[in-house]
Amino acid sequence: MVAKKRPGQPTKYNMQIATEICDAIASTHLGLFDLCEQNPHWPTRETIYLWLRTHKEFSLMYTKAKEDQTEVSVDYMQALMNEPHKHFDADAGRTICDVGMMRLKMDAIKWQAAKLKPRKYGDVKQEEVANNEIHEDTMKRKQELDEKYKKKY
Repeated sequence: MVAKKRPGQPTKYNMQIATEICDAIASTHLGLFDLCEQNPHWPTRETIYLWLRTHKEFSLMYTKAKEDQTEVSVDYMQALMNEPHKHFDADAGRTICDVGMMRLKMDAIKWQAAKLKPRKYGDVKQEEVANNEIHEDTMKRKQELDEKYKKKY
């Protein structure tokens, strides 16, 4: 028995599919691998990456979709916090909460959020002066101005 060949996935750039891809990315916490598996009418991931390199409008839409996906991922992380990972341990004969797995997932989501939306979810870093030259220059300039505008009583 010969297996039927499945029609090939599209490779030619199509704005309708490109928009569908970006809309799907923006509305789920799933990655491109899972989304391509769920949508067999989409092109392969390799083709999508090629489209990103060769079509500027798709690249911009995709970048915006990934930023929007950050909000969905943060919502998913909040749901994870409320629903701890539980599994049945046959050896112990009881249900166990896998806090380590939950923490690992949340850390990965936080890292992704900080990278995709650093202004909103990134770490706040205080800039430190590398050396005292700026401070010394400021003090010198202050003294010059004090001398210049010194009032004589």
